[in-house]
Amino acid sequence: MPELTAALEEFVALVDPYGTSNSLSAKMVQLTMPGVPDVYQGTEFWDRSLTDPDNRRAVDFERRKAALAAIDAGVQTEARDELAKLLVTSRALRLRRDRPELFGGYSAVDAQGHAAEHLIAFDRGALATGGGAITLATRLPRKLERNGGWQDTFIRLGSAVRDELTGNSYPPGEVHVARLLQRYPVALLVPIG
Repeated sequence: MPELTAALEEFVALVDPYGTSNSLSAKMVQLTMPGVPDVYQGTEFWDRSLTDPDNRRAVDFERRKAALAAIDAGVQTEARDELAKLLVTSRALRLRRDRPELFGGYSAVDAQGHAAEHLIAFDRGALATGGGAITLATRLPRKLERNGGWQDTFIRLGSAVRDELTGNSYPPGEVHVARLLQRYPVALLVPIG
């Protein structure tokens, strides 16, 4: 049995960075695409239980409240940290609640460059004017890494934006995806001003 445990731990270590990227990307797209977001209560952290999240396990609400308070106080987290999924969930849902005008439509955001196929990007602004919340999410992260990363891949921003996850601001014009996704495999950009 120790051999099996060791083999599983080795496999998890191998796929964890890609699974983390896929999970954060799926969560960001799910929370920002058109429609009503659905979140299972108690799944705000990484869950490696290999069971359906609807199995009615007890939820440690105090732990989640403390984690959310830490995020709100400015605690920095990395993509693989337990707080990363809660950061994405809380920021996306709060933005939808507080700024519904940023979620009035849907249009694709084109990426250009070597790894453009690895980016899911869309603007939730009004179809005629854009200017809404822009979602960026990494797809196929293992293949992206094997092909040399983002390299020259960029998107064009129509106005200055701020990333809700990092607080970083970016000017209008061409911005390299590697810069936008330096900290997390996802971004949620909102117009400044």
